Amino acid sequence: RRIAGKLIEKFRPHQPQWISIILDSYLHPTTILLRAVFIYAALWVLPLELNTPTYRSVLARIMQVTAICLIAWGAWMAAPVCRLLLRSAENKLDIATNRTMGRFFENIFRAVVGVVAGIAVLDALGIPVTGLLTGAGVAGIGITLAAQSTMSNLIAGVALVLEHPFGIGDYVILGNYEGTVEDISFRSTRIRSMDHSVVIITNSQICASTVQNAALRTMRPYKFTLGVTYGTTRAQLEKLMADLQAMLDNSPYTNKGTNIVRLTSFGDSSINILISAYLTTNVYATFLQQQNDLNLNIMDVMQADGVDFAFPSTSVYIEKN
Repeated sequence: RRIAGKLIEKFRPHQPQWISIILDSYLHPTTILLRAVFIYAALWVLPLELNTPTYRSVLARIMQVTAICLIAWGAWMAAPVCRLLLRSAENKLDIATNRTMGRFFENIFRAVVGVVAGIAVLDALGIPVTGLLTGAGVAGIGITLAAQSTMSNLIAGVALVLEHPFGIGDYVILGNYEGTVEDISFRSTRIRSMDHSVVIITNSQICASTVQNAALRTMRPYKFTLGVTYGTTRAQLEKLMADLQAMLDNSPYTNKGTNIVRLTSFGDSSINILISAYLTTNVYATFLQQQNDLNLNIMDVMQADGVDFAFPSTSVYIEKN
């Protein structure tokens, strides 16, 4: 194993990456296989009373099953080759940086390796695989009818990977749930919400709902209605709106050209001023900090201009006869 490892490292710069992955994956299984071969040869030639044709037949089957399992183990660990094959595919998907698609097809590859290895082991043990496959095909019709939801989730999972509306690590809003995507499997997608709880949503449910990918945002909206008291004069209102507009325009947080400060309506207890801007960040924690700073700046402007915040109130007039 040490000799092979040194040879692999020596020739690694001069060989394709997929060969290096396969050699690295099969290095440990091959050493175990060599040990198994030596043990098998020793047990074969030992002058034991049990060294009969039946004994040798059982020993040969055990060796065959061991070899199949070790070969399958190496193939299982060589699953990253899928990423290289996908990267070389001529399509419009950015597979080189798409962790979601790479992991998804690695899971498919490993599932195929497991199924093929299982069939090979059954065949080595003398179990009639053909009969089992025939029976499985008949039973599969009933299973398929009973597992339509599972199949729809699988198909939806493939659609999510191919269309790539979001990837692992993206912050998304899926219906009533939102959080960071941690994994996309055959059946479901796992996201971690803001309170660090894990939410698992079936893929078919995601495909049937609206998906908002916050990671694709270039800006975040900062928008609300500011209510001031009816005792505010027109001159105060005009000065307040001009000062708020200047504060937003001079802020390093806002995208210039998107800032709006306008008097929009007269409410029951307030004169309503629309404040709208787009902050130049898509990171939620940074957005909260910038929003906090802007809110405090608005309070400073209100205080400097002598304008009070409005709150729900009721005036009662008593008439004297």
